[in-house]
Amino acid sequence: MSFRKIAQGASFIAAAAAAVIMGAGPAAAATNWQEVNTNSNWYCESTKQHNPYSGVGFQGCVVQNSSGDAQVVLVVVNNGPKAVRIGGSISSGFGSNTTCAASVLNPGFQRGCFAPTKSLKCNILYGAQVNVIINDTINSGSTMTANRPC
Repeated sequence: MSFRKIAQGASFIAAAAAAVIMGAGPAAAATNWQEVNTNSNWYCESTKQHNPYSGVGFQGCVVQNSSGDAQVVLVVVNNGPKAVRIGGSISSGFGSNTTCAASVLNPGFQRGCFAPTKSLKCNILYGAQVNVIINDTINSGSTMTANRPC
């Protein structure tokens, strides 16, 4: 095999690897931030203003269905004058945990970071906590609760 064919093959492999890495980055980063459409299954704490970014608010919510499944959502709204970089984390006693990928939130938009849906065991009161990062400044939300009466 000639050196030229080896070089072409190596270039192809490198380009393919770069495409996979670059393609995976944005898709992976966007997986848990989504539009928020609440209904009667959403139980949210009060919106808190993020310090020091005026106009940026956040809250933690537990979304629970009648089958005893629940998930935790970190909701961030930007009513400020400029775009902010958001991220955060969610933890709960029932396993609805995730890291909220870094993303940009433009003025006038609201997004939620959705942790996985998990089944709740009967008659146990679970706690959940959200932490939001706005432009590298961390704020913690209050503890929310979820339970499945049986």
